[in-house]
Amino acid sequence: MGALPKSWRIYEGRDPDEEARRLRSRFQTISRRYEWALRWRRLAPWLRISAVAGVGAFVITCALLSLSPWPPLAMLRHLAAFPNCMAARAVGLAPSYRGQPGYWASHDEDGNGRSCEPWP
Repeated sequence: MGALPKSWRIYEGRDPDEEARRLRSRFQTISRRYEWALRWRRLAPWLRISAVAGVGAFVITCALLSLSPWPPLAMLRHLAAFPNCMAARAVGLAPSYRGQPGYWASHDEDGNGRSCEPWP
């Protein structure tokens, strides 16, 4: 049997295993990039929705604070006093009278217009 034709000697001086490893590495790199792009494409709508919701909440909060008869800090303290009298005492708004920051009808047990009255 004679030597192989010259056109068949495509691997002379080249290592096919090394070339296969390099090619596999390049395919893995491209696959990783593609997977990251897919993840970002799936995540992008949720990020947009979260951003719009956050901006909307900020705008609504600013609007409510600007419509309040009290200064913004007093309004925030008033809202923090909502859960119970212990929270109202923690933010320094107890006892409070009807029409003042910190007054909530649910905290006025006897209905006299004074919420979170001191204990007897």
